[in-house]
Amino acid sequence: MFHTQPGDKLLDAADLVITIGYDPVEYDPSLWNHGFKRDIIHIDVLPSDIDKEYKPAIELTGSISATVEALTSQVTPRTRGKETVFLGEIAQQRKEFAGYAIGLHGGPIHPARLTYELQSFLSEDTTVCLDMGSFHIWLARHLYSFRPRQILMTNGQQTLGVALPWGIAASLVRPNEKIISISGDGGFLFSAMELETAVRLKCNLVHLVWIDGHYDMVRFQEVAKYGRSSGVDFGPVNFVKLAESYGAGGLKIDQPDEIAPTLKKALAMEGPVVVAIPVDYRDNHRLMEFLRPDVLN
Repeated sequence: MFHTQPGDKLLDAADLVITIGYDPVEYDPSLWNHGFKRDIIHIDVLPSDIDKEYKPAIELTGSISATVEALTSQVTPRTRGKETVFLGEIAQQRKEFAGYAIGLHGGPIHPARLTYELQSFLSEDTTVCLDMGSFHIWLARHLYSFRPRQILMTNGQQTLGVALPWGIAASLVRPNEKIISISGDGGFLFSAMELETAVRLKCNLVHLVWIDGHYDMVRFQEVAKYGRSSGVDFGPVNFVKLAESYGAGGLKIDQPDEIAPTLKKALAMEGPVVVAIPVDYRDNHRLMEFLRPDVLN
């Protein structure tokens, strides 16, 4: 949907692209390789899915780790290049975003402030599972991690409702870690019944529900394309009482200064905990400024 991320700029500047374990569903070649006359080297356990925008010059099919290890000795590291400029830009953007987010007060809570506050909880022993929705765009852009498979997100298929089941699975696979799963209220209602599973299995996880009463990722695109929204609104749900009815813990955050202490409390509780957070999506229309024109055509 977007083509303004730091990674996109670095990719645009590349004269050679090496794809490692690449799946086109995550980022269609027509969005990142259209119009480029450059070689692509495909490294994967499977042959490439060739189309007019993705025609590798070389395919190295087999063990990815063995291939990368063999190639590493053939590559000379560069100490200076365009990538250092991009890294500086990324650092500056993080600093600017933090300054902006910390100044957002009051409720409902702005997604930038929520994202900023969540960053401090991404310790080495934390796994975060993301659903799909407007909130996912804010987190995918501004919540960063340097540990493999720490932030799990459903990009390609955009499957609503996966966050809670993923959180349950993560708590079973990584029982000694803190598990945080996040969804919008619409996405949560796709699989809220799995709270029964989480309670029965005694899963230690915290599920955050960002509440606005809409399927907002659809809504803001409808407004941009048609001038109005349709079929994306639903009535209020008391998520705290809903969680408690399943035997899970239920908490609510109404103000930004409640985020950190409430999350600490939730992470210290035994069993699954649902944290309800009313959010203010008034700035979501700004996301359209960065949307690729072809997405709305």
